[in-house]
Amino acid sequence: MSVTREHHGTMPTTTTQEQRDHRSQREREHAAAARKAFIAEGFDLVADTYGTVDGAFFEASAARLVEHAGVRPGDRVLDLGCGRGAVLFAAATAVGPDGYVAGLDLSPGMAHATAADIARRGLRNVTARVGDAEDPGFPSGSFEAVLAGLMLFITPDPAAVLHAAHHILVPGGRFAMSAFGALADPRWSRPLDAALAFLDEPAPASSPRQGARGGHPAFDSDASIADLFHSCGFAEVRTVEETSVRVIESGEEWWRSQWSSGRRIRLERIPTDRRPAAKAAALAALDELRDPEGLLRSETRLRFTSAVRVP
Repeated sequence: MSVTREHHGTMPTTTTQEQRDHRSQREREHAAAARKAFIAEGFDLVADTYGTVDGAFFEASAARLVEHAGVRPGDRVLDLGCGRGAVLFAAATAVGPDGYVAGLDLSPGMAHATAADIARRGLRNVTARVGDAEDPGFPSGSFEAVLAGLMLFITPDPAAVLHAAHHILVPGGRFAMSAFGALADPRWSRPLDAALAFLDEPAPASSPRQGARGGHPAFDSDASIADLFHSCGFAEVRTVEETSVRVIESGEEWWRSQWSSGRRIRLERIPTDRRPAAKAAALAALDELRDPEGLLRSETRLRFTSAVRVP
């Protein structure tokens, strides 16, 4: 007896929803890793000079963040994105000798430079190391307060950072962050935009709404900030906006401040032969911002958000 076998050929393949979801997840993870690498590289570039031009601004905003967080003597505090230590050292003063402050930063240059500063100050209850705010590496209930000064809005996944903070806070622990508000005068985005126009692939113009490229849309308004925090298990979310005014002594000072900030990584990408023209264009745009007294008076709006971990 013979058996007839039917040959159906190769079955057509289709992409399932599960496969599409998996691919989308891989793409998100790749984008997040690239974003973190960009952040680390950018701040490594300025680790030696960060805050040297705008030190008074960073110190004042750090002190206000610590106040909004309600940091108390004896508290254990984690500072995310500790940079060169403006928030870290303000928190150390607030917790006193019976407390403890740990700092994390994606940038090895920042973390190592700040660790050296801690050693020079002889602070035995303060540390700084390289670390990822999405996975700080501390057990549950390690801290009474977690702080994030001018960093959460540039992270690729703010919700992941907040979930991690929720895990390591004690019940009733506080999270506090600062972020840039809208530009008081959108014209102040023009000088940097004028310089970046000399890139091979110019960056898009700064948003008048936010005034900071790369900012996460969850921080566009008080309501969106509250929604984000509530979704991550926080309550008593409160955001206040404060304004600081700084008089810039000269165009040269402003230019140095750009090169000692996170913007340097973009400025570095301007071809060397175009940098003098880029600087001239930026300073010309800056000159147009002088007030009637001839001063370069820059107004910065900062949002401070505090919240409490729900048990």
